[in-house]
Amino acid sequence: METKNYTQVLIDGKIYTLGGNEDEAYLQRTASYVNEKNMQLRGIPGFSKQSADYQQVMIQLNIADDYFKALDHSEQMEEERNRMEKESYSLKHELVSTQMKLEAVLKDLEERQVQLEETASHLAKLERENRNLTRQNERLSQERAEAVTEAEQMKALMLHQENELRAVGEAAASEEEPEVGEEPVVGEKPVLEEEPEVGKETGEEEAAEVSNEEAEVSEPAAAPEEEVRPVSDEELARRALQAARKAGFHRGRR
Repeated sequence: METKNYTQVLIDGKIYTLGGNEDEAYLQRTASYVNEKNMQLRGIPGFSKQSADYQQVMIQLNIADDYFKALDHSEQMEEERNRMEKESYSLKHELVSTQMKLEAVLKDLEERQVQLEETASHLAKLERENRNLTRQNERLSQERAEAVTEAEQMKALMLHQENELRAVGEAAASEEEPEVGEEPVVGEKPVLEEEPEVGKETGEEEAAEVSNEEAEVSEPAAAPEEEVRPVSDEELARRALQAARKAGFHRGRR
């Protein structure tokens, strides 16, 4: 059970003993408020001329007016407090939402940073591969240029050899053609000039050579013309080599 506090107060020039659950300071504050209202009303001109009952009623009405104004103010303050609490809750909710968004943004930023680092690493790798491919292309281009040069040199060499073979074939063919105005007599053997002995030849080899020459002389002078067919370079080269060998053989006999 709560204990009551008692104290003596001065109201309108009279001493009263007040008791209550509140402390003594609160009771003195209440008495001071009543005295202040009495002084305010008595300061109004003509108030002191009114009857005591009228004065008491006016004092009570002013106190009631202050009470209701204080009550309205308290309700307004309560509404303001509730409104502020709602705003505070909304702000807290918004703060939490903003914090969650911030965390999501930071996480996304970290992921993008990792992706950026991976992209930079991949880009560096591609640049290295590109440099290697560029070097390989340069080397292949150089090898190709060397191969083209070598092929051109081989082609030029082959053309030169082909021209030489043709020249040798034409020279051999021109040496084998009989002179104009001198036709071999059919049935007569050509007179062979004596030559210095070259090596050791048997009688059979000389007889074979003479029979070959007779066979060549006994051929008809005018052979029918045959259709001229195109001769390949390889066939021409082969014939030129045979003609060159034959021309060399005849030179050796002469």
